[in-house]
Amino acid sequence: MKRGKYWVGFLLIGLMSVTNLLAQGGSTPSVTLKPFLTGLSRPLLLTNAKDGSNRLFIVQQGGIIKVLQPGSTTPADFINISSRSTAPVNFSDERGLLGMAFHPQFAANGKFYVNYTRVGDGATVIAEYRTIAGNPNQGDLNSERIVLLIPQPFANHNGGMIEFGPDGFLYIGMGDGGSGNDPGNRAQNRAELLGKMLRIDVNVPAGSSVQYLIPPGNPFTGANTARCDGGSTTAGNTCQEIWAIGMRNPYRWSFDRGGTRQLWAGDVGQNAIEEVDIITAGANYGWRVYEGTRCTNIDPALCTTPNNFTPPVFEYNSATPDPRCSVTGGYVYRGAQGVFPNGAYIYADYCTGEIMMWQNNQQILVQDTARLISSFGEDEDGELYVVGLGGTVDKITGVVTRQKAPFDFDGDGKTDLSIFRHDPGEWWYLRSSDGGNRAFQFGNAYDRIAPADYTGDGKTDIAFFRRSNSSWFILRSEDNSFYSFPFGASEDIPAPADYDGDGRADAAVFRPSNSTWYISRSSGGTTIQQFGLSDDIPVTADYDGDGKSDIAIYRMSKGEWWISRSSAGVIVYQFGIATADAASTDYPVQGDYTGDGKADVAFFRPSTGEWFILRSENNSFYSFPFGTSGDVLVPGDYDGDGRTDAAVFRSQNRTWFVQRSSSGTLIQQFGISIDRPVPNAYVPQIAIAVP
Repeated sequence: MKRGKYWVGFLLIGLMSVTNLLAQGGSTPSVTLKPFLTGLSRPLLLTNAKDGSNRLFIVQQGGIIKVLQPGSTTPADFINISSRSTAPVNFSDERGLLGMAFHPQFAANGKFYVNYTRVGDGATVIAEYRTIAGNPNQGDLNSERIVLLIPQPFANHNGGMIEFGPDGFLYIGMGDGGSGNDPGNRAQNRAELLGKMLRIDVNVPAGSSVQYLIPPGNPFTGANTARCDGGSTTAGNTCQEIWAIGMRNPYRWSFDRGGTRQLWAGDVGQNAIEEVDIITAGANYGWRVYEGTRCTNIDPALCTTPNNFTPPVFEYNSATPDPRCSVTGGYVYRGAQGVFPNGAYIYADYCTGEIMMWQNNQQILVQDTARLISSFGEDEDGELYVVGLGGTVDKITGVVTRQKAPFDFDGDGKTDLSIFRHDPGEWWYLRSSDGGNRAFQFGNAYDRIAPADYTGDGKTDIAFFRRSNSSWFILRSEDNSFYSFPFGASEDIPAPADYDGDGRADAAVFRPSNSTWYISRSSGGTTIQQFGLSDDIPVTADYDGDGKSDIAIYRMSKGEWWISRSSAGVIVYQFGIATADAASTDYPVQGDYTGDGKADVAFFRPSTGEWFILRSENNSFYSFPFGTSGDVLVPGDYDGDGRTDAAVFRSQNRTWFVQRSSSGTLIQQFGISIDRPVPNAYVPQIAIAVP
């Protein structure tokens, strides 16, 4: 088996006439919380080491960090610092082991960092640890190096999140020290580290007298500034560790792994406003003068100069609807699974358990849960997890809608062996439900077969497109009556599919002469869309898993797939041999081979008898041999497991060979050598010679 990466991306160039290249926001994504871990003790964070191991690490407030190996469901202890961190006494207690970050060179040096409030005075400790030599799955408790110590005047608003930025420096989010109304005005006091976002360099030279360095680019250096190793400096000075000020309790935040790598922070409000900020160097986010964009009237005179403060990217009222009360910052979604729109910010409210999305300046409620959402987590692929303080971790996944099995004439969810005999226009199929067979005379040798479920009863209807009068003829599976209607022109290529998502196939054609698609929607109306070039081959399928077939073409001359996804915009893949020679081309055989509810780009290479599948999950590919160059391609879901099976019809011996994904290989004779196998109906005509 081969694995690798093919180029994937958006090509926004003038090869096609397309009006909307990117899907617009505003719609609610359909997601589900898939139980991932249970039985944890007050988990606060899930993270990964970014080392290619795909391990996940779970931070528990009581002082234990767990490590979960790929494929395992039982995490093991990674390190236990419970003897050093404050033990939480109840669900409102904000102290304990609060954060974890891995050194950018963790795979080589084994260094990781934690944020905890220590036993005794409750001060915040940023500490470095190492893994045990030769064992990357075990932290060494005796390797602790205290990097930074920050006194805490109260037991709440401890912040807790730490993370290395794309610049390689360690960022530390600090709350204002607690109580109400920030009684010490610490968030606005530049001589203290509380109520700030900090940025330090932990890579100190051997033998150094300091535990960290001040990185170049920090906004407050030079005259009247000082290091604040103990959490503060003398009045009138500014702490050099400060990256941004004016924060109440930036409990959970993250760097966007794509785009411009911005830092998005959820800053927990007091009584009125929950806010999300993009943190930039030297900015002042307002607390305690402002709570979000609302003047608190604690220092009312300062509200007369709002330009001195940076407003949040967005905010929400914590009293509407009641009882929203505490934002849990999340992540900008960049996962390959497409669970959320690319670039959408995902966050939650701790008190209500609501998962929300910010996209195109809109707050969208994604799902209302019963979880006390203490954090989100992100794996190495950019997929997101929900961490519940009650002891759970759930993975956020898209709602997988199993695609209908194509060419299923008996409605049992499996593709049936079936053929069209051009003369005298007979259809024969072998029912997978009971092994019986049926035959119908419907059409003639010059008709183009176009089977699909036009009536929405879960069974494929026998149908054809008659080029001589540009009409469609459909034999209802319910009662074997037929109806017909004109749609298209004699030159058109039939491409019926369910484009409007109503469960019924729509009559549709691609017209090469003007590169235009014409779709007669069963829900009403006609879609006319120019997409493609005259030599392109239609390869419609549901590539984005939204229940609607997408307009798509395969450009043989370049080996390119152009897909106009109905919910995610246009995307282009180069996958296949670029050739103008039909005799040596790859043949598109798109289908849902991985069973994730999305069609995979795929082709068959006759020169080697290999199938190549580009996984929709992560754009990696795999290949395998099945068939020979003379075989007729007949992919379908023959075992009804929701995954497309590679299959061929060998005309010289009238034999079907099906590599069923869950039921083994099927070898069966059905038909005669001159028959057209029905599952080949929408494989390009270059693949076989037919009338």
